[in-house]
Amino acid sequence: MASHLKIVVVGGGSVNWMPRIGRDLLLTPALSGSEIVLFDINRQASDLTRAFLEKLARQLHVQTTFVSTDNRREALNSADYVIITITTGGFDAMGLDLAIPESYSIYHTVGDTAGPGGWARLIRNFDAFVALAQDINQCAPKALVLNYTNPMTALTDVLSRLCEGRVIGLCHGLFENLHYIRDWYGMPSEQDVTLQYAGLNHFFWVTQARAGDIDVIADLRKRIQSESLSDLMARTYPGQPQGALKLDVATEVFRLAGVLPYLGDRHICEFFPSYITSQAGLTGYRLVRTTIGERYAAAVQMRRQLADMLTGEISVEYTVRTREAAADIIEAHSQGRVFIDVGNVPNIGQVSNLPRGLVVETAVRVDRNGFTPLAFGDLPPVVKGFVDPYATLFPMVVDACFRHDRKLALQALRLDPVCSHLNSKRVVELGETLLAAHRQCISVF
Repeated sequence: MASHLKIVVVGGGSVNWMPRIGRDLLLTPALSGSEIVLFDINRQASDLTRAFLEKLARQLHVQTTFVSTDNRREALNSADYVIITITTGGFDAMGLDLAIPESYSIYHTVGDTAGPGGWARLIRNFDAFVALAQDINQCAPKALVLNYTNPMTALTDVLSRLCEGRVIGLCHGLFENLHYIRDWYGMPSEQDVTLQYAGLNHFFWVTQARAGDIDVIADLRKRIQSESLSDLMARTYPGQPQGALKLDVATEVFRLAGVLPYLGDRHICEFFPSYITSQAGLTGYRLVRTTIGERYAAAVQMRRQLADMLTGEISVEYTVRTREAAADIIEAHSQGRVFIDVGNVPNIGQVSNLPRGLVVETAVRVDRNGFTPLAFGDLPPVVKGFVDPYATLFPMVVDACFRHDRKLALQALRLDPVCSHLNSKRVVELGETLLAAHRQCISVF
């Protein structure tokens, strides 16, 4: 049993992340007895999640202490693990990341990774992440840092450059591919599916896959000659709303590349200009945009559910682990056992034909030593062609922030394929408009 681990969640008032991560920590026996500190600049928000998790801990008979605070340095003091789930500026800032590019015929579906939305999201989070890394170094220099905040590639890069301890970026995209492949081929569990994968966050590629004895990639290449992945989804999940089963972008990209992309059209479409730079592209590929109004409504509904469970019964779903990996990573590192799963860490050669130092998404081994990426090899030529622009521009924006180089940041935006329909003057105008809109969050330019 772990003894008195201190686990800090930065953004501990998040009603999206905290109920998920918190229940996983409580449902991991080796972490019983830990102190979980919920830091949030909105103390009322972290008080709510703390109260919910305290009740859940009592129901599960787990001896875990929860603390809610808005004092960051106090929260981080002597932390063993730091989990980050924040977004500087909140939903209002995210709304600007969507609305401003729309004036330039860029219709983001999510806007948190690539394109001008992802570019602006990195820059407005940069100062906060630098300050956070500095506090971690001063208050908890040996802490392992687990980042959930997007843009994952770039912000994990920022932390990796600054933090004295080990850093990893976590995302559940790969779990969606595992889930779908398991169901497509009727496998009893995820353990019956094996994948080889690599790329960037929200832009990873499965080059080999087996479901039991079936070569999944070879089988899908044959199937997708005459049907689509959307057709396969409809057969696998009969009766489900058609809106949840569309993989038109993934189908097209798979036919071209011959390997399976991330099966999340709303994310991978943002790496290609053809899908999100016209209303016709959105309609033709049945892409649905997540509005800020929908995000606000979902957060309000989740807060209401937590409040209801505080006075009533806790839903049974909170007594079952999610597929998030944070609790498994903390358990493996603290207990000295081996755990292998997907992670985002700097490239030391695990993807041999991408630049060294670029944060890439591959299989990563976790043990007492921290994080060791597993060798993947070369991305296929077509896939490398898709990834190369972002392998160049993501680190360029991070460099620009560290150097306080506004011109370099705008040059990186010009390189983004999603801006390829704009001339250079219009790209600069778009970038300057975003920077002006987020000026309260930005000090580097």
